[in-house]
Amino acid sequence: ASYLLSREIRQSRRKGISVSLEAASAIGIVYDSSHEKVYELIKRTVKDLRAMQKDVLALGYYDKKELPPMRFAKLGMDFFTRKSLNWQLKPSGSVVTNFIAFPFDILIILHSESNIPIRYIAAHSKARFKIGKFDSRNEHVCDMLIDIGDETSVQKLLDQILKYLNMIKNDYQKI
Repeated sequence: ASYLLSREIRQSRRKGISVSLEAASAIGIVYDSSHEKVYELIKRTVKDLRAMQKDVLALGYYDKKELPPMRFAKLGMDFFTRKSLNWQLKPSGSVVTNFIAFPFDILIILHSESNIPIRYIAAHSKARFKIGKFDSRNEHVCDMLIDIGDETSVQKLLDQILKYLNMIKNDYQKI
């Protein structure tokens, strides 16, 4: 699955443009929601970004066949599970298809290196600017990579991503 996805990514041609957090109106977040702490972090982040008058949609991958009873889709926070994956680990379903097709100004990618379903969504997303963790497998997926060293904390990665998005200065105009 990793080989096939890498081949698909190398064959795709896209030109991303840098977009600051200030200039963005629509932000997508794709993440691994298998851990409760990460899910709670994303809920807070979505709330904070909405307070900044941003349209935010988060798509979480839950690495089991069913969502736990306390986790359910709500406005702006959708999920897909292992049940949505085919034999190549490609996700499908209307939630995934709609997320990929939406032209986000910024797509924030939060995942561990081995998460093929999230890499698939990130690679195929129609987002204008994609930002994620530095990893050689992400070079052809992301427009900007953040190196946090050996740190594995999603909180640390998200903090760094938001820090650098705030540093970008541009006069991006949505077309």
